[in-house]
Amino acid sequence: MDGYALFRQHLKTLILFALITTPFVVLPFFVMGIVRTRIIHISHEQSGIALLAQSRYLTPSPKKGSVSLNQIRRGINVGYDISVKRALREMGLRTSRFDRWIEQHPGTALSHIRYMPVASQQIVASTAVFIRKSNSKIDAKTAWREAAALVHYSAKYAVPYALTTAVAKVESTFDPDAMSSKGASGVMQVMWELHQRLLQANGITPTPGANPLADPEKAIAAGCLLLSRYIRAYGSVNSAMERYYGTSSEIYQRKVNRNVVNVMNHHTQFFK
Repeated sequence: MDGYALFRQHLKTLILFALITTPFVVLPFFVMGIVRTRIIHISHEQSGIALLAQSRYLTPSPKKGSVSLNQIRRGINVGYDISVKRALREMGLRTSRFDRWIEQHPGTALSHIRYMPVASQQIVASTAVFIRKSNSKIDAKTAWREAAALVHYSAKYAVPYALTTAVAKVESTFDPDAMSSKGASGVMQVMWELHQRLLQANGITPTPGANPLADPEKAIAAGCLLLSRYIRAYGSVNSAMERYYGTSSEIYQRKVNRNVVNVMNHHTQFFK
């Protein structure tokens, strides 16, 4: 048998082997994918907080989908993602409006958006729309400031931004002027008198007036900082939420759970 004929014989053997073995190699992975999808779907229905650990959208990562502080310091302007432009357009606005808002609020998280990776910009855009849908009284500027702050400070303090967004929804429906009879104030309903030393040590200063956390971005920074501390101290989101709320409350946990799922559902629909 010459070399060419031998080559053809070996090639036929390899093709036959591949046809026979491929289903047995691929099928287990295909089944595992179906099972994993089903497990995540069930967890989604049962507990939004449990879902946080599995979600690729809702857990910030310093490598993917979060603001890089070094990137911001270097001044790498990647521009605004199409999702940001689309969300602004739906509100009758353009990206030029950001420049005006940034001038009005020095240090605002809005200034970080154009330096964010695409994944983070998409979350900001989706969250701004979610805030407006949750509370029609929130104006566009406040919604975008809150959305940018939720993504920025969640990444900074390593807290799932679905959780921080859900807490803001439950605590105040994103109202910066919200105040409780017990002294909690702002978007995240943080008690300034109780936490002022920690907050000021981390650069969070009070707003003059009756509501020390009337600035929505400072309020969000405060809430994210506290949630981060509690999660590290207690080792679980559920225990951290009890500490944040001040007591054990199944009703509060259910509300947060439900809103974590609502946030994820909204993001999923927004990205389609």
